[in-house]
Amino acid sequence: MADSDKMNFGGPWSGQKLDALRRYLTSYTTALSNKSFKLAYIDAFAGAGVQERDGSEDAWFSEEFAAEEERYRSGSPLIALETDPAFDAFIFIEQNTASIQALREQIQQRWGSGQRQIAYLQGDANQHLADLTRKNWTRHRAVAFLDPFALQVSWATLERIAQTQAIDTWLLFPAMAVNRMLPKSGEIPSAWADRLSVLFGESGWRDVFYHSEGTDLFGDEPLRKVDRIFDRLSDYVTARLGTISAGTTDKPLVLRNRGGAPLFLLCFACGNPKGAGIATRIASHIIDKTGHGK
Repeated sequence: MADSDKMNFGGPWSGQKLDALRRYLTSYTTALSNKSFKLAYIDAFAGAGVQERDGSEDAWFSEEFAAEEERYRSGSPLIALETDPAFDAFIFIEQNTASIQALREQIQQRWGSGQRQIAYLQGDANQHLADLTRKNWTRHRAVAFLDPFALQVSWATLERIAQTQAIDTWLLFPAMAVNRMLPKSGEIPSAWADRLSVLFGESGWRDVFYHSEGTDLFGDEPLRKVDRIFDRLSDYVTARLGTISAGTTDKPLVLRNRGGAPLFLLCFACGNPKGAGIATRIASHIIDKTGHGK
């Protein structure tokens, strides 16, 4: 594949994602600029490279997709650093040591050393986020951008973030990866089923995505995958986020490839109950405008 083809793989979806983030960060810091809170930006998958994968949850993965991933991954930290009004602190988390070092060097070249309060955390995003949520958030507020490429974020992590009541979250949900792990037959490998239960925080997802076709001649109850799976997935993820957060948007931003196939769902969850109304309205407005190319 030619380099130009790799650069264009996936169409405008990565640009849409970053544009939505950019708009929200500006609205967020503007809205809280006259408050006494210290504002932080948390990027849970900040590096420029492709994350290491064990292969179990993303067998659908392709080399072409990897090229697109490598191209856009570093965009979100730079967008956060360019936000005006500015955040007080930045926390960049990255599993890959070489990637986080490259990010650090890029930021130092552009902004210099010591001019920004930046923490670079190397390691598992779920663990670092768990550690951050244990801190005292009374005088702090944050936006967390969870941008995994596959199923790296656990539901337990999202619950911990919501419990702070101080962190607004943008979650890139891997819709296509999940769809590939839901075969039409309903015969899901146990490793995949366990991984999906960790992702959704419950095992009831089977009843959402499959229904019984009755008992066959052998006494079994074969399952059939529901129609309009991405719509069902969108509604389910939004509803699940609503059970733990102060507020969510009615619909996520659906990010599609050039052929129109859904790849990811960009979901929003508000942290603080007092600000949930305005935060969700802003996020919904951004999702609507971004989704319509405005």
